[in-house]
Amino acid sequence: MMQWKKTMWAAGAVLAMTGAAWAQDKPFAGVELKMLGIGDTSVTRVAPIVGEFEQATGIKVHIDQLPYPGLIDKIIVEASSDSPTYQLLWVDSPWVGMLGEAGALEDLTSRAKRDAAEIGLDDIIPIQLQENSWQGKLLAFPASGMTWLQQYRADLFENPDEKAAFKAKYGYDLAPAKTWAQYRDIAEFFTRKKGQLAGGKPLENDLYGASQSYSRVQGAITHDYFPFMRSFGGDYWDPKTGLCAMTGEPHIKAAEFMKSLIPFNPPDYLGLMWDIQSGFMERGEAAEAAYWSVRSVRLTNPDEAVLAKIGKAGFAANPESDAGPQPTYTGSLSFAINAKVDEKTKDAAWEFIKWATSEKLMRRFAEEGKGVSQFRKSILGDPALQAKYPYYKVLLESQKSARRRIFHPFYQTVEENFGVELSKYMAGETATAKEALETACNAVNSQLSMFPVEQRLRWINDVPAEVLAK
Repeated sequence: MMQWKKTMWAAGAVLAMTGAAWAQDKPFAGVELKMLGIGDTSVTRVAPIVGEFEQATGIKVHIDQLPYPGLIDKIIVEASSDSPTYQLLWVDSPWVGMLGEAGALEDLTSRAKRDAAEIGLDDIIPIQLQENSWQGKLLAFPASGMTWLQQYRADLFENPDEKAAFKAKYGYDLAPAKTWAQYRDIAEFFTRKKGQLAGGKPLENDLYGASQSYSRVQGAITHDYFPFMRSFGGDYWDPKTGLCAMTGEPHIKAAEFMKSLIPFNPPDYLGLMWDIQSGFMERGEAAEAAYWSVRSVRLTNPDEAVLAKIGKAGFAANPESDAGPQPTYTGSLSFAINAKVDEKTKDAAWEFIKWATSEKLMRRFAEEGKGVSQFRKSILGDPALQAKYPYYKVLLESQKSARRRIFHPFYQTVEENFGVELSKYMAGETATAKEALETACNAVNSQLSMFPVEQRLRWINDVPAEVLAK
């Protein structure tokens, strides 16, 4: 009997020590996290393998993927709740100012500094960290780094017959556009009907010269207009008053140029937004598009894009206007932590963010052929991966001189008003670009003017992120 008791005591001790070691190895075991996400590659690549993270950490993660329109409203509801359903939030970088000013997102600065070596902080393109900051604080972490770049049908651009015909008509060589005037020429040249030849083959569907966003839904048109506006030398705000200033010559020229592309876009252009717009490139039904690199990864994947089977995608930095070279227009799709959750949950959520955005996982996705629009220099600069993903080199080079997207707390107001007024101008409901822009700006300023100048100026001041300080 005594021997049996000793044996049982020893077994119990072993189990206790094993349990203690397991708890030490997995301090967050049993924690459950929910992410309010979207069906974007920054999420869709990670979602199927969250079981690997649970196995390694004991943390269970469930990701809900909702449509982009209306997502920010759901995030605001979550951030306002004292008992939030979601601990992790997918964030588009223009929302950071609005959510940051409201105190909705956990400040990740101290965690990022503490874990700098583990997360490869120096490996991340600086503008991608700046995109996720508000008043110097890092409020989200990049999961997909974007630039607005030029995508085109390289198989058509390189076709000898197309090159000869283009030069005969326009007097210069067919190549990715260096100027917006060239971009328009190319769009005009490749606009063709079903049955006509393109690249020496009869078209099975109409071919559109370009594919841009003109929809007013969730201000989709502004996601194209603002980069155009920046490339024409315009800016959002008056630096002396902090009020909307998008009514000048560069702003008008940008809107007029967008309208000049309508004849070469699909006939339902007022419905073009994000995946609908990029779908024309993915199916090979558009010759070019100035668009966000977040969808570029799909263009080289035959499982996601018909173009990868019937032709070849090409990528280049965006053209210039008469204003000359401008900083690259960037964006970031990111993961954030709901500030309302308890500290242990925040720590567990940070563990997930570190794993989901790690160099190891990002490289794995890239090597498997299902990468994301990268934000890590080591991956973008890898020669083998550059050969696999031609846009990697464009992303890396173009962000050496870059400037972030709009980050204002009143971003929703800007997006809504400019989305409506620009779409009305494109549809011919408003006579001039100047009228449309003034109407939108006046609506924004009617709200901003209630606040002191000092506060308005603080809102437009892009304070350098503390994590970038050396």
